Amino acid sequence: VPQGAEIARRTFNPRLGIEGGISIIGVSGIVKPFSEEAFVDSIHKCMTVAQASGSERVVINSGAKSERFVKALYPDLPKQAFVEYGNYIGETLKMANELDFKHVTLGVMLGKAVKLAAGHLDTHSRKTTMDLDFIRQMLNEAGITIDISNITLARELWVRIPSDQLQAFAQTVIRHCETYCSPLLPNASLTILLIDDNGKIYQQ
Repeated sequence: VPQGAEIARRTFNPRLGIEGGISIIGVSGIVKPFSEEAFVDSIHKCMTVAQASGSERVVINSGAKSERFVKALYPDLPKQAFVEYGNYIGETLKMANELDFKHVTLGVMLGKAVKLAAGHLDTHSRKTTMDLDFIRQMLNEAGITIDISNITLARELWVRIPSDQLQAFAQTVIRHCETYCSPLLPNASLTILLIDDNGKIYQQ
């Protein structure tokens, strides 16, 4: 296949240990329509490859953008140790526990983080929406007084909150996220990284 090796680098193949060319499904191949079950299965395959890479740490992120920012913190990890969870945070953390990872890093951007902080381990918009009342509660906990009655996206908070109070807010969000995530990893250390739109990373 012309430029097959280059094209393959932009697919999930390298995460599955397949390198050097693109996969081709022949006439006998079976393609199943995309489904929630299929996506969770693909996460599980990536997690087992991460385990097979020998890394004691797995770094899970919602997608390519957050992964790109977080990779800079772990330059020595094999690329297979980075896994995208989409919206299935709870399912992915359970897999990390079952596969006996000793260290788990969760990278999350604010839109998903405010849902996770409220206890929603599946952050898909079909399952849950942004809870303004709960965000107000977190702002109060962080000692921040701003009007959020007209925000439509959680990431607007990055510009609404005074810059000198962002760290306090980020730590409050992370603390709430830990409340729901840590029990899923009884035998591993969990690091939660909250990432803003420009790639700045907040952690406890």
